[in-house]
Amino acid sequence: MKTDSPLSGTTRRLVVQRFTPVRFSLLALIVLVIGACTPTGYTPPVGVPTRAVAERVSGEPAISIAPTSGSAGVYVQITGESWPEGSLVLIALRDERGRSGILAASTADTAGTISTGFLYPISPRWLAAGTHTVLAYTSDGRHEATALFQTGEDVEVTATVATDTTAAQQADTATPTQTAAPTVTQTPAPSATPTFTPVPTPTPLIITDWRGDYWNNPNQSGPPLVTRNDLVIFFNWEEGTAASGLGVDNFSARWTRTLNFDAGIYRFNIEVDDGFRLYIDNALVLDEWEDGAARTFTVDVPLSTGFHTIQVDYYERTGVALMRFWWERNDSFSGWKGEYFGNRELQGNPVLIRDEPQIDFNWGEGRPANNLPSDHFSARWQRRVSFEPGTYRFFLRMDDGARVYLDSQLILDEWRDGADRTVNVDVTLPAGERALQVEFFESSGVARVGFWWQLAPTPTPTPTPTVELEPTATETPNPTATPELPPTETPNPTATPELPPTETPTPTETPTETPEPTPTETSTPTNTPDENSPPPPEPGDPTVTPTPGS
Repeated sequence: MKTDSPLSGTTRRLVVQRFTPVRFSLLALIVLVIGACTPTGYTPPVGVPTRAVAERVSGEPAISIAPTSGSAGVYVQITGESWPEGSLVLIALRDERGRSGILAASTADTAGTISTGFLYPISPRWLAAGTHTVLAYTSDGRHEATALFQTGEDVEVTATVATDTTAAQQADTATPTQTAAPTVTQTPAPSATPTFTPVPTPTPLIITDWRGDYWNNPNQSGPPLVTRNDLVIFFNWEEGTAASGLGVDNFSARWTRTLNFDAGIYRFNIEVDDGFRLYIDNALVLDEWEDGAARTFTVDVPLSTGFHTIQVDYYERTGVALMRFWWERNDSFSGWKGEYFGNRELQGNPVLIRDEPQIDFNWGEGRPANNLPSDHFSARWQRRVSFEPGTYRFFLRMDDGARVYLDSQLILDEWRDGADRTVNVDVTLPAGERALQVEFFESSGVARVGFWWQLAPTPTPTPTPTVELEPTATETPNPTATPELPPTETPNPTATPELPPTETPTPTETPTETPEPTPTETSTPTNTPDENSPPPPEPGDPTVTPTPGS
């Protein structure tokens, strides 16, 4: 059935002639309202603002950071997309030496997005001027993404400000007041960027980073007053409170977390005021549970590939409250790599690893660290050293037992109980780099060990044996003194007797003994000359002995 239009031809012409852009927009909005009752399949006209529906975005995972430059202590916000739903994404820094410790983590939601952050570490390794890589990777190692962060003295912190383009479009589009606008269901706005000081997490409590338990007493007694999710353990409360309901003094806290590590040696750092304890896999690694001003501690711990549980305990007595904890992978040692064991046989994994500048320790009846016993412990130090060609004297001082390897060859062996003593050995070396290893064990009583070397002195009448292949240790509590011989007196030369002029003098050798004197001939008395006597002989004439009676 044909239905006539309610408008006449003249009326239709007037409507068209007076159809301004504003009225066109009004008409479009009316059409949109009417179309709200239209079944599925309706596509809104171009230019009408709509709210996008969150959908899973396919493609490679990606992250963005804000700010993109700064220095120690700046909070770096991480957002990402296209991560596998439900995957645990870990955040670290990476350079040519490898990865840092895990700084943050986040679980990808159903849309594949992540959101977390970390405080940029104060380690000199990551503060060197230049560009550093922020690495995000899944715990199974199948996916990763990176972003660049600039450090240096002259960088400026440039935060990225997110812009809600949909809201801007809505502001630019005029909304007529004559007709009621359709009801639009708003999608919840993204959560705000976490602030520097974490705030209590509303119930139900969800822990994605560090579980922080806080007590209003210094010894962690009773149930915690506050439990919350802490992004990082990097706090400087100064003389304020750590959480609502806690006092400014005499409170304590505990942070626990399980993280996935690659195999390697990790250096854990703690800056604290007052006391703390560090546990890794329920083993006490550092114990400084005592009052003290701000100070820094480090410890190197070898970790196998896989998940490890970290626990940090802390208490504040009075005054400033400070607790900062971070770690990084340590693949190099500037001095000796020192490994300490809780037994005297160097068995199992070391309890403690340290970078030692030299081997010169006198612990007395104490212990090298709080997590080692005073007796029945052992240690091993390793290092590579370049030598010039020559003969070197290596010294080893110990109480109780110790031994030294040079290029895996045993050169000093005192692996036995014994009081304080020193041994040494001379070894002739060509030029080149050598591997040195010193091992030590403590039985009971005083614990002491020292190791050093020097160029061997010039051989003496009683030289230390020189070895090249299989040297034998010589126990020399003190260097053997070289006996000094008394100086030999030079005898005065013996006067050479004068010989008669007719005899040729023979040079006399300097005798070692005083020669017996040569008998002197007794000359015959000479008669007193008279007038008839011949004249006396001239010098040089032959001597004539007068004959008696002539």
